[in-house]
Amino acid sequence: MVSAESLGLGTCMLGTVHPLIQNGKKTRKFREDHGIKYSSREGLFVAFGYPAVKYKKGIERTFASVTNK
Repeated sequence: MVSAESLGLGTCMLGTVHPLIQNGKKTRKFREDHGIKYSSREGLFVAFGYPAVKYKKGIERTFASVTNK
């Protein structure tokens, strides 16, 4: 994701793809269409693309357990 960001790509990490390639009637066709050889138990998918919006600065957050000295 950091490498993609350095190339100007946006990324989004998704964790709910694995049910699509693990169980059900249409999974075999889905796996064949997308070149996935085996059913998977992992549930991580990263989408890449060019962002439509460019932000000048991110959201400033505070954390209760972090103190500044």
